[in-house]
Amino acid sequence: MGNVDYKELKKGGFMRQIQKGYFSMRLKSVGGHLTTQHLQTIQKVADKYGHGYIHLTSRQGVEIPFININNIDQVKQELAAGGVQVGVCGPRVRTITACQGNSICSSGLINTVDVAENLEKRYGGCEITSL
Repeated sequence: MGNVDYKELKKGGFMRQIQKGYFSMRLKSVGGHLTTQHLQTIQKVADKYGHGYIHLTSRQGVEIPFININNIDQVKQELAAGGVQVGVCGPRVRTITACQGNSICSSGLINTVDVAENLEKRYGGCEITSL
């Protein structure tokens, strides 16, 4: 683990754990929507690389802890093959959260899925330069 750029890894969704050489990997979830294919891919990766553990965040996100630094490239490839993207961390726009919206919920007023997807396209992953 010689010259590891931890700042870049964090930008790319990998947060250091207290266990040396291990990371909790944040996955991209727009509005909390994932397909069953995404969930199956996440399960396979978590079983293979993450001790079979998955964490659901308060921001409608998914994280897989216990990713060894030596497996990061393989994990990213296996996730991408199943249509799952790694998220971002740090001072940038992270997970766009949303309810199910009026296409599913009888109390929904707008199509929140479209709103979340449009916000993600425009702002997702952008660094926050000022408040």
